[in-house]
Parts: sequence; structure tokens; C-alpha cells
Amino acid sequence: MIAAHVVNAHNKHLYENEFDEFLRRRHDFFVHQKRWRPSSPDGRELDQFDTDAATYLLGIEDGRVVTSARLIPTSEPHMVSEVFSHLCEKSGVPRRPDWAEWTRTFVIPEKRSTGLRGTLTQLCCAVMEYALDEGLSAVGGVQETYFMPHHGALKWRAEPLGMAREENGEWYIVAYIEVNEAALASVRKILGIDHTLLVRHGKQIPFMESSKRQERLIELGP
Repeated sequence: MIAAHVVNAHNKHLYENEFDEFLRRRHDFFVHQKRWRPSSPDGRELDQFDTDAATYLLGIEDGRVVTSARLIPTSEPHMVSEVFSHLCEKSGVPRRPDWAEWTRTFVIPEKRSTGLRGTLTQLCCAVMEYALDEGLSAVGGVQETYFMPHHGALKWRAEPLGMAREENGEWYIVAYIEVNEAALASVRKILGIDHTLLVRHGKQIPFMESSKRQERLIELGP
């Protein structure tokens, strides 16, 4: 089972080795395996959305980074707003501080599984737990369409913001998943756990501005 370490601009110095491994694994996945990005001379994959606004969940198991997620408030420039806005013809581009764009997820080859209790589902559990802790109402973004059945298997409600489109031989859709207690309970039941997967070291900053976070927590209720 992974431990999902919460890494942001204020505690990244505590994770220098792990973050470097994360960037190298990103390069292997998004450059060599997916061929979505040009090769980088230093073997690390970074893009314009790796800013201080980003929060990372690094899934660590047996001392290795085996999976990851990058979360960015949609009130900030994000991949959907800057690159894939044309996939949001139904509902428009989300620009809300309580909606997180979820990108840069990979699972290393030896941890990929066709079963529902594998590393990907563990990461999903950690993302949902983090989103709930931070008072968010939705997480998601542009994704390959084969993720939609996985969301359904977790009994998560994923709302598309537009139609699926084919680009460069693959099908993509922009969809956001509703964040609530039931969604977390469902994925924890599938994994057979009742404990947190999150690890927080060093300075932790709220994902949202404090005023917006408080408003959202009031909406959610006690």
C-alpha cells in the first residue's frame, strides 16, 4: 500500500530526492512511453504548470515513487484552461478555487494492475482524501476516456464538461469528479482500509485561500 506524501512549494525541500525521482519517472512515462512531450536533456519532465500553485501527491512504496498526482486550483492557469478549453463546450472552462485539476499521474510498469485494488486505485483514494480534507468540491481535468469506467467502478460521479475527442490517435475527455464522504468511503471499502494514506511533513499550506476554504467547509457542514 502506498503512502501519499503531500508536497508543495513550502515543504518541497524535504523531498529533494523523491521529487527528482518523480520528475524522472514523469519523463519516462510522458516522453518515452506516451510520447506526449519532447525529450529533456536532463531526463526530467516539467511543464508550465509546475508552479508554486501546484500540490503534489507522491505515492511512495518500499522507498520508491511508484505513482503521483499533481493538483492545481482551476482558478489558476491550468492545463484545461490553457490547452484543452475546446473540450469544454458543454459547461465551459472551470475557474473555481474549490475545483482541483488533477494531472501528471503515472504508475510505474511493475505496479500496474488490471485489478481494482492496485496502485492506481490507492492513488485515487489518496486524492479523494486530500480533496475532502481541503474542502474541495471536485477534482478532475483532461483524461483518456478509459479512465471513466474506472471512476464508475469506484462508484464515483464524474461529470463530463464536453464531448470526447480524438487527438493524435487517442480519445480524451474533460471530466470532474464530485468530492464527498461517500466517494472516499466507497474507494476505501474497495481497498479494504479504514486509515489515511496521506503523509504530511513540514509546512502545510491550504489548497484554497483561507476565506474560500472556510466558505466551502461551511457549505459541506459539520
